[in-house]
Formats: sequence, C-alpha cells, structure tokens
Amino acid sequence: MDAVLPFTVDLPPGTTFGAVVTGIDLREPTPGQLMALLDLWHERAVLVFPGQHLTDAEQIAFSAHFGRFERGLRQASDSKLAVLSNVGRDGEVVAPTELQARFLVGNTYWHADSSYKRVGAKASLLSARVVPTTGGETEWADMRAGYDALAPDMKERLEGAVAVHSYAFSHSWHGGQEMLGASDLAHLGPVEHPVVYTHPATGRRNLYVGRHASHLVGEDVEVSRILLALLAEEACQPPRVWAHRWERGDLAMWDNRCVLHRGHRWPDDQARTMVRTTLAGDDPTNEWVLPES
Repeated sequence: MDAVLPFTVDLPPGTTFGAVVTGIDLREPTPGQLMALLDLWHERAVLVFPGQHLTDAEQIAFSAHFGRFERGLRQASDSKLAVLSNVGRDGEVVAPTELQARFLVGNTYWHADSSYKRVGAKASLLSARVVPTTGGETEWADMRAGYDALAPDMKERLEGAVAVHSYAFSHSWHGGQEMLGASDLAHLGPVEHPVVYTHPATGRRNLYVGRHASHLVGEDVEVSRILLALLAEEACQPPRVWAHRWERGDLAMWDNRCVLHRGHRWPDDQARTMVRTTLAGDDPTNEWVLPES
C-alpha cells in the first residue's frame, strides 16, 4: 500500500489482515476508488467501512460493483438481501427457543458463506441496522496466514485433499433444516471442495474449511472430521483473527474464499438486525447466480 489511496486506511494492529476504510462515501464511489478498493480487498481480505448508513437499495448498488448476486437457500428466491435478525414481525425480540433465533446460533461458529454450495460465495457485505449494547461482534480469521503457519508435513498431508461440505451436516442441530422444504433441501446436497484453495485473483494459497466441512473424501469420516476441526481451530488464532464491534451504520465486506467468520453471541433479550448482500463465486456455470435485472 505504498501508493497514495483515494481514501484513508487504518490497519488493525497485531493482525495479518483487515482494514478500516474511511474518507469514502459508498453511495457515490468514483471509478478510481472502486479500483483501489478492489486491490485493497484482495490484499487485506476484510474491509470495514464505519458509519455509512446505507439503505437497502444503496447497499445493493455498492455490492453490484464487485460481482453478481448469489441466490439464497430457496430456489425460488430472487432477493438480493438477507436479513439476519432476532426481531419478529411484531417488532419484538423473539424468544431464543424460536426457530428464527435458533437459526442464527449457527452463525456463531467459524464458516465461509455458502461453502455447502457447488460454487461457494465470493464476497459477503454486511451492514448493521440495529446493534445490541454488548456482544454481537463479527470476527474473521485469515486462512491464508493459517495455511502459511502449517508445518511442512501437514502441508504435504493436505496436498490434493478434498473435503465434503454439507448443509445437512452443519445445519442439523440448530434449525437450519427446518427453514427449508424438502425440494430446497434436496437441492443442497453434499459438494466437494479442495482443502487447500488457490485464490484466483492473488494466487495465494489458503485453507478452505469451517463448520460446513464434514469430512475428507476417501478417508475415515470421524478421523478426518477431527482433522478438519483441528485445522480450523489452529488457524483461527492470533494474529490471524480480528473482531469488529459494530456501530449502527457500519458495513463490512469480506472474501469468503480466503477468510472464515463467525458472529459473537449477545444477550437474548436485545435486538440485533443485520442486512447481508452476497456475491456469487465467479464460475460461468454457477447455478446459484441470480439473473441480472
């Protein structure tokens, strides 16, 4: 980042990645700013933009600069927005035993968005609309540095290894399967991804694991499941992690291809509402891409 940038960048201390970007209005970014943001994003993997206060339409418009939108879990869905909230239709916080709240608990475990799809998500952009007084942070982990930190024999062990990623595996315990009908669940069958991924834009190698990764192809399910969990646990350690304490109006953008993320728990009686746009992986045969409109 030696070049003069058309915005201000602060790097979180003691971490291998991430950046806080100010001095830019995401409603009206210039072409030069967009090019610089893309380069910075590829370098730092997670960008946080404090106090942007974007509307739904403005978040969609900004997200569209970086790719095509990904369809949600339901095949019939054409929405570009996903609302992640524990607030019901009546405006009240739902009980923690209700499906709406239980589904959110899954997001508190390390994962890459949509890795249970044949083509995982490229980017997620999350904005804070209502935040609790304590908790509710989002934390990311740098899987590039996680791979770099592996011992040489483990790198050799993982060369060519393929993991099965499964929505049924990762969503069986907290309500994820209850959210969908039989046809949508059938459309989310197990998929395979290499454990070591090469980023298409940077050429850097990183681990592609997380809670959706069930087991390794051709290996004992339980033994390989333990290995995958250990890989994620070891990778998601300082200095490879960074947590953001949300303020209303903040927006974060991260690269699902090379970072994992999780949400922190917050008091069950406090509201938290976040809005996410998700960009589909750049694969011309990606069936999860929403038609352009």
